[in-house]
Amino acid sequence: MEHSVAEQFVILALNPEKGRITIDSIHFRYSLTGAILMDYLEGEEFKIENKRVVPSLKINDDAIHALFADRMTKSSRNRRITFWIRSLTRKSRFIFSEMTKNLERKQIIRIEQKWFLNIIPYKRYWFTNNTVRAKIIEDLRGILLHGKRPDKKEIMLLGVVEASRAYRLIAQERGEARLLRKNNTQLLKGDVMSAEISQAIKEVQAAVVASVIAGAT
Repeated sequence: MEHSVAEQFVILALNPEKGRITIDSIHFRYSLTGAILMDYLEGEEFKIENKRVVPSLKINDDAIHALFADRMTKSSRNRRITFWIRSLTRKSRFIFSEMTKNLERKQIIRIEQKWFLNIIPYKRYWFTNNTVRAKIIEDLRGILLHGKRPDKKEIMLLGVVEASRAYRLIAQERGEARLLRKNNTQLLKGDVMSAEISQAIKEVQAAVVASVIAGAT
């Protein structure tokens, strides 16, 4: 896959007809933070030892990367992925803003500034390249419905799909989302990924569930 896990997740979550995210806020925000951490794991910028993150993030000019690197490298001790998801998701507005700006620079989306009652600002995100989202959906459906073997990034994205309960975005027929979830659950329990990726996916899911429960109480 050409794009990062986090980029693909944002692309998948954007509704082409409404120009906005269609996953509920808690599931989307926490899952997006988890997707970014998976990208850094895939890029070998941290490893997991005894269920703790051992960071080795490199310096670059990406604003999200700088935020994550600063927080993680300044921590007094190694912490679990769930801790970092809870902590860094507090910056979710900044993270989403930077993600969408990056996608606009890559000419995948166009950001439109709008106003409610000419007072309250909000944004809409329109696809300028409609094939990117369709290809992501096609690839994920190929894995979950037709037995295509996933690569590392696809496994990570499917872990984020599970955490965010985003199956309806992949489904094309009524009732298909349930089958997609069943097949993905079986896939994620299998041996198609490393122990580190498996641990990362489990902790992203745990962080999302805990946050949903906390938000409901």
